[in-house]
Amino acid sequence: MDGMKTNSEISLRTVIWLLFAAGAVFMALTGCESKSKSGFSSDEETTETYVAKPNPLKLVSIGVPGFDDEISRQWSAQRDGELEIKHLSLDEFQESETFPEDVDLVIHPSSIIVDLISRKLIRIFPGETLDDEKLNRSAFLQHFRKSLVRHNDKTWSISLGGQQLRLLYRKDILDAAGIEVPASWEELDRAIAKLKDVDAAKDMKPILVSTADGMASQMFMARAASVIRGRGKLTAFFDRGTMKPMIEATPFVNALESLGAFSKSAGGQHSNKEVFAKFAAGEAVFAIAWPVASSAIDVDSLEVKSADWGVSRLPGSDRFYDLKASRWQQRSNNDETRVDLLGIEANNISITATTANARNAAEFVIWLTEKRNSQKLLQGVAAPFRATHLARIGQWSGLEEIDREFWDQYADSVKETHQSRIFLMFPQILQKRQYLKLLDEAIVKYLNAGQQDAKQTFKDVAQQWEALTDSLGREDQIYELRRGNGI
Repeated sequence: MDGMKTNSEISLRTVIWLLFAAGAVFMALTGCESKSKSGFSSDEETTETYVAKPNPLKLVSIGVPGFDDEISRQWSAQRDGELEIKHLSLDEFQESETFPEDVDLVIHPSSIIVDLISRKLIRIFPGETLDDEKLNRSAFLQHFRKSLVRHNDKTWSISLGGQQLRLLYRKDILDAAGIEVPASWEELDRAIAKLKDVDAAKDMKPILVSTADGMASQMFMARAASVIRGRGKLTAFFDRGTMKPMIEATPFVNALESLGAFSKSAGGQHSNKEVFAKFAAGEAVFAIAWPVASSAIDVDSLEVKSADWGVSRLPGSDRFYDLKASRWQQRSNNDETRVDLLGIEANNISITATTANARNAAEFVIWLTEKRNSQKLLQGVAAPFRATHLARIGQWSGLEEIDREFWDQYADSVKETHQSRIFLMFPQILQKRQYLKLLDEAIVKYLNAGQQDAKQTFKDVAQQWEALTDSLGREDQIYELRRGNGI
């Protein structure tokens, strides 16, 4: 009996141990499987957490040639993942109906976001990614969280920033002439007129503006922004009920005439890069541009020369034209007078509608746009879009040799832009690029003709825009205009 009892106890213990061991093995296997599915990692992971190798990703870059293989190499080095990059020109995209096969991500100008949405090529951005603390979207500069990435009250992209035109000026010349930094366009006109009698400025252009390489329309809109935008006034460029162009209105005509006077003072058409290089060489007292590196700039003397530079947001206006009521209105005392144009050279990153790899695509976006990687990898294809980028804003132009006081002043002006409650954007509509191309061509023609009638110029533009709207479908454009976030 004792022997049987002992054998029975041993058998029971053996069975229990085997069941326990089998359960442990099962739990371990199922646990590992659940951890390997997402490919996500976190800062809080222990050394025992298994992080799967991210699935290979395919990205198409539309009109952004600077998005190159260095990003693929860094992704592979840091995350042990593969990233294949294909490039399309904007014209190639316009001619195609879809992307190359199996594309997961797309880098694109913000100007084509509605075209992407209408063709069902991108998806609404995953909410869990937007809320991810590693993305930390609340640290993005204010207008880059919404204005360039939203449509129909939904977020479709993550913004990689955009350029903003600035008034650059020579502090030493203005001080010698007793001229204050212009706060309004009228003050800028008076300052330019006064410079004719200033000996220190006699061999310099009074002002240079960027009107070549597609910048004529951007410069015009930046000049018009403060006179067509008021708080609570949403209508600009088109009537929201009919899509009828409003470009023939008085403030637009006045802005074009003003731009014509600036261009005449500048002595011709220049790109933004050329304008900044000429300003850096001491050829102008004022310039409307943003800093950009070029071989024409003498970097060895840059630190000393730039100590005499100043920068501010573009001048504003203490009144604006109510396009709907067709009359001028005075701004209230506490209203902002300066209005910035958004969307210049602005790029976004989106997840494609057809990807089977959305989670890893979202993880790549988080990885690319976080503070360290974005500062290192995106300087060729983006502008500062996080508040932290402003601390080293000189890196983004490749001109860290410029005087630190100038860069601090520049960063402060960017902060002011994103704290402002009003701004201007060309509406996010179908074929936005084509509307702007027609506008740009007309403005360049006006500037080159010298004495051409500004009002007739915009009558012609209005007719071209009407024809384009009809070809695309007026009701479709009205629908996009109303649900878009463009003003």
